[in-house]
Amino acid sequence: MLRKLLFIFLLLAGCKSTSVIDSVNQKTDHQQILFTVNGEGVTAEEFKYVYSKNNINNDSAFTKTDIKEYLDLYVNFKLKIQEAESRGMDKSKAFVDEFNGYREQLKKPYLTENKVTERLVSEAYDRFKYEVRASHILINAKEDTLDAYKKIREIKNQLDQGASFENLAKQYSQDPSVKVNGGDLGYFTSFQMVYPFESAAYQTKVGEVSAPTRTQFGYHLVKVKDRRPANGKVQVAHIMLRAKSDTTAVRNKIFEIYDQVKGGVEWAELVKLYSEDVNSRNTNGVLRAFSVGQMPLEFQEASFTLVEPGEISDPVKTQYGWHIIKLINREPIESFEQMEASIKSRISRDSRAQLNEIALIKRLKKENGFIENAENRKIALSITDSTLLQGNWKYISSAQNDLELFKIADKTHLLNEFATYIEENQKPVKDELNHYTNVLYNDFQKSKIIAYEEDHLADKYFDYKMIVKEYREGILLFNLMEEEVWNRAVEDTVGLEAFYESRKDNYKWGERAKASIYSASDKILLEISNAIETEDSLYLTKQSLYKKYNSGSNLILQSESGIFESGVKEVLDLAEWNVGVQKLEFGGKSHLVWIKEILPPQIKTLQETKGAVISDYQEVLEKNWLVKLKEKYSVSMNNEVLNNVYESLQK
Repeated sequence: MLRKLLFIFLLLAGCKSTSVIDSVNQKTDHQQILFTVNGEGVTAEEFKYVYSKNNINNDSAFTKTDIKEYLDLYVNFKLKIQEAESRGMDKSKAFVDEFNGYREQLKKPYLTENKVTERLVSEAYDRFKYEVRASHILINAKEDTLDAYKKIREIKNQLDQGASFENLAKQYSQDPSVKVNGGDLGYFTSFQMVYPFESAAYQTKVGEVSAPTRTQFGYHLVKVKDRRPANGKVQVAHIMLRAKSDTTAVRNKIFEIYDQVKGGVEWAELVKLYSEDVNSRNTNGVLRAFSVGQMPLEFQEASFTLVEPGEISDPVKTQYGWHIIKLINREPIESFEQMEASIKSRISRDSRAQLNEIALIKRLKKENGFIENAENRKIALSITDSTLLQGNWKYISSAQNDLELFKIADKTHLLNEFATYIEENQKPVKDELNHYTNVLYNDFQKSKIIAYEEDHLADKYFDYKMIVKEYREGILLFNLMEEEVWNRAVEDTVGLEAFYESRKDNYKWGERAKASIYSASDKILLEISNAIETEDSLYLTKQSLYKKYNSGSNLILQSESGIFESGVKEVLDLAEWNVGVQKLEFGGKSHLVWIKEILPPQIKTLQETKGAVISDYQEVLEKNWLVKLKEKYSVSMNNEVLNNVYESLQK
């Protein structure tokens, strides 16, 4: 698969990006057929697009000769695609699945609102610059009921009249953690809360309470307690004693350890002796870097208070126990350029993505002439009953089947389609019937709007049409070449050997030296030189030399032996190619070059040059195969259109 991806990437290399708006307004000459292969036409528009794309940074390529050479290659390419299709390769399940997977990825840039995404990315980064501390009161609203909203409004009125937020949180909030924290969520930053809640917190002034805010959990009132510049990330080490029933004894012990830390006892030694955090005890207590909202509030605030690496906090108590914290490192917030890609990725998985979808649906309705029948929508919303909430609703066919719900351009969608959609997508829910039916209707409508757009992307955006076509043909070409040329050249051992024998004079070694090269101090090189002179072969084995000289470090002596062609080893090229020992200075180091034998030029064995032979054999197989394809499929060139192409590309 990696090889195939690389092949397709190279096939598409140099692709010129075209903005969506530009591609919509692009004037085309799609009626002009440049050439046909077996009766199937290739337009001048397609050829000019591909040629320009692959020569975007090569202004000198736009000569008549260059264009003609490329056209010949493109005709050969189309011959291969014709052959792949005639073999039914484009109908195989493996091809269809792979191609559809690529196409789904290629659609995505055309099914998003770039301006919305850019605004959300900018907003998220601006929020990353600050940390907000907030409390909240939550009233659950799994069903979008008026009662939940009335309740949160009543609480807001009490707050407006001066009631204590913490007291009302403890009295009314349905967030289970309120009993512990009084509604205080501590500090957080972008992406650490659901988007509507995050927005309420960042848009409310310090000391004030937000308007009722709806999230998937219910209605919230958010009180902002503080807002401060972002701390970025911090990495610390800690010594931890777990909370036990005898908290006084644990407290006394942590302070005793703290006195030892301050008294100069080694941190690592104290971690091993006392820390009860098994996950960090073997790493000197070091934890992963973290930002706000990722640690208990007390631990987090003590960590961010530390300024200089090595600084130690006073003992800190959390729900997990007592901690002594040591600062390892602080990391400021990254730049926008560094964070942009990750923010975009997080937006695609975050509830923010709904804003992009809302804007997309709004645009597509306008562009594609969406028209809804409001009266028939009311009828559609009334066809369900309480069995829908159990997830087993069945539609009873009636005269209403063909009621028109909405149109997208010239495509009409009927009530029976919506009924089928409900049956296929319903699931048991705790919701109000009308609300859930409405949710399913909106989802049905969105699915049809998106489906229509996907079906017409190629008509709407020329660049999308072309890149999908290139991916399709790239996969076909890869599969065909693998079957007809690449695998054949490797598997046909008899043909490969015969091919090698017929031209083995093309595969020759140049003059080579059988040599050993040593790099070390002058003293060591002198000892090795003496051993060569006395022919001490046992001493000169690599194992013996490394055992003698490299017991303390592998860098003291470095050696390499083998048969080398000229141009392979720089230090060897500096030596005189004569049998014997030579001492050279190269790269700031001393080297000893021992040339044992000079080997004259000779023919390489098939095994020694198999890769090059296979490559050449594949090239011959492909040329012979192309001759057969040209005999099998007729090619007709429209010279009048070709002359227009020459003129157009040479401008």
